[in-house]
Order: sequence, then structure tokens, then C-alpha cells
Amino acid sequence: MPLKLPVFSRNELISASKRDALITETAEQIIKDFAEFSLDITFSGNPGHFYDELYHQMFFHINELMSESNNRFQALLYRIDVSQKDIDMYHRQMPNANYNDVLTELIIHREIKKIMIRDFFRSKYKNNNDDENGDND
Repeated sequence: MPLKLPVFSRNELISASKRDALITETAEQIIKDFAEFSLDITFSGNPGHFYDELYHQMFFHINELMSESNNRFQALLYRIDVSQKDIDMYHRQMPNANYNDVLTELIIHREIKKIMIRDFFRSKYKNNNDDENGDND
């Protein structure tokens, strides 16, 4: 039977962003993805400052890319796996936010989702290996 991917709502992503290990991994992923486009993002490592630290840096880079290089901006969205459908959905959920705020929050949530999916598969792989080795609890 094929493995079904978990589906995460915006509220679940917001709630998950409060887990320290997830925050650290997400920050590393954001730094890596933005670095692919020579865009520097830094993180102090303090989970309590994660959102504000990264949000402001990402918002700045998104503004710059949108005004200077639409091709690079589109490539960044592709790299992070953000679709127009995702943008439209978030914009409907955040009707009072401007477009760049919506994009920044969506990118953070998409990166959190990547890490959560990665964790899902890590646990499935670990459970399968434990089952094969007779390590049933």
C-alpha cells in the first residue's frame, strides 16, 4: 500500500513552529534555500526569536527580488516549492496582509512543512527498520 503524505493546515504549521528542534531545522533549511540565490539569512539559534529574525530578513530579500529580478524570485519560489495556488490560498486566509507579508509567511510555513514531512519519513523509515530487526515495543 502506498504511503500517504500527511496534510498540514496553516494552524498546524503555526503550532508546530513552537517546537525547538523543528525551529532549528527549519531555520537551517531557510538559510540553505536562500543561500542558493546568494541571499544571506542568519539565525541566532534562539527559538524564541526564530519568527521575527527570519521573517524580517526574508521579507527584505523577497522585496528586493520582486523589484529587481522576477526570474530569480520565481526560481526561489520553485526551489522552495511554493505555487500560485498556495499564494492565493494564503492571501484569502490573510485578507488584510500585503502580498509580500503573505509570501513571507507562506515561505516560512512551507519550510516548516518540508521539515515535518522529512520527520514523518524518518520515523516511518525508523519504524520499518525496527520492525525488520524485531525491535517491536
